[in-house]
Amino acid sequence: MKTSTPDNKFPETLTTRRKSKKQKLAMFLIVLGGGSLIGTKVFTLLFYLDPILGLYSLLTTFLVFISFIVSYIGYEDPLNYHAKNNKKNEITSTQSHNPLVSIVIPAKNDPVMIAEITKSVMLSSYENFELILVNDGSTDNTGKVMDELKNQYANIKIIHLKKNLGKRKAVREGILTGPASGEIILFIDSDCVIERTAIERLVKVFEDPDIGAVSGHGRALNKDDNALTKMQDTWYDGQFSIMKAIESVFGTVTCCPGILAAYRREAIMPALDKWANDQFLGSEFTLGDDRHLTSYVIGGNQHYLGKQHRVWKVKYCESAIVYTIVPTKFKTLVLQQIRWKKSWFRVFFFTAPYYYKNRNPFAASLYYLSMLWSFFSPVVAFRSLVYLPLQGSYLPGLVYLVGLIFIGLLFAAEFKLRNPDTGNQWVYRLYWQILGFFFSSLEFYSFLTIRNKSWLTR
Repeated sequence: MKTSTPDNKFPETLTTRRKSKKQKLAMFLIVLGGGSLIGTKVFTLLFYLDPILGLYSLLTTFLVFISFIVSYIGYEDPLNYHAKNNKKNEITSTQSHNPLVSIVIPAKNDPVMIAEITKSVMLSSYENFELILVNDGSTDNTGKVMDELKNQYANIKIIHLKKNLGKRKAVREGILTGPASGEIILFIDSDCVIERTAIERLVKVFEDPDIGAVSGHGRALNKDDNALTKMQDTWYDGQFSIMKAIESVFGTVTCCPGILAAYRREAIMPALDKWANDQFLGSEFTLGDDRHLTSYVIGGNQHYLGKQHRVWKVKYCESAIVYTIVPTKFKTLVLQQIRWKKSWFRVFFFTAPYYYKNRNPFAASLYYLSMLWSFFSPVVAFRSLVYLPLQGSYLPGLVYLVGLIFIGLLFAAEFKLRNPDTGNQWVYRLYWQILGFFFSSLEFYSFLTIRNKSWLTR
């Protein structure tokens, strides 16, 4: 597995540099071409072929089109935004915001990568931090490696758990037993490495007192392993640069992923115990820890714990880069997708009762429409590709597939625009679009088996 640590030189990204005229033109053409062609498809389906597929395509078109437009026009890396505001307001304080950051990394049976992530943290450009490593009941030499790291570096705390508690409770132990003393608490998964400036960039975003959490930008560390990892790398980039960007415009990022997420201490401490011991449908629910914790920050604290708690903004920082190991085998990827879908359902039931409150109405509408789209996507796919062809109608299925591939082309173009030096890797985003169609069929299975976690990883 090719997982060499990336160069510490931070690569420029599309919104962290000034966009050239060619880049602006390319972005405009992506939006214009996408809107025109998908709009034509929707009109054809709605009025000539199949109204049900047409309505679904209308919803899909709206969500995709709006996502690209808002992320292109409205998103700016919050790091740049605050830097410009500070300059505009002529803030002349000689002491910059330099809070203590408590970095908590739980790990089970991961001795190689726990050493790699520790090294990348120690190379960080941000120096005011403490690192808390939690050995979550490992049965190999992970604990020994952690002890060796503690002897090598001064600001590391080690917590050895006698038995495996799972990620939520391991994180809780790291915060309380460490103890985590920082104003900012930062989580990184053990199978990741971070860019040298990632922590510093996340911390600067918290200069806005209304921000309770910040998500970094994820890419695949092992993207060169095989075609499957290349596909995931292109998908990761688009999910962050488009989907999290549009949420960030409204300060309502719904998931700060465990691969790199920073939280203001006062935003998560009220919910720590309930989050670590989450109950759903009468039993403990351990999946979706990152999405669930973010949900407390964007309103769950106030809705479920008490009116004295505030609703925080949650942002996405494009320039804080983390690289994570992605599945190299199809079976592992399928299990991961099922895990994520189960957690998505659980958190939807958690956030749906309050998400419309204290929220931009447009952002709330997008959230609920996205949920609706996910529920109906497998049904429409079955109708278009199985039911209607059995009735002798093949054209709707063809149009459905063409639309699917065209959406993939939009994201592929976006990937190439953001990553001009990646050769033909953009093609793998099209392959992922086909896989995404298959993964959508797992929605109902995940929902019906949401209480069954026996064959999934923790």
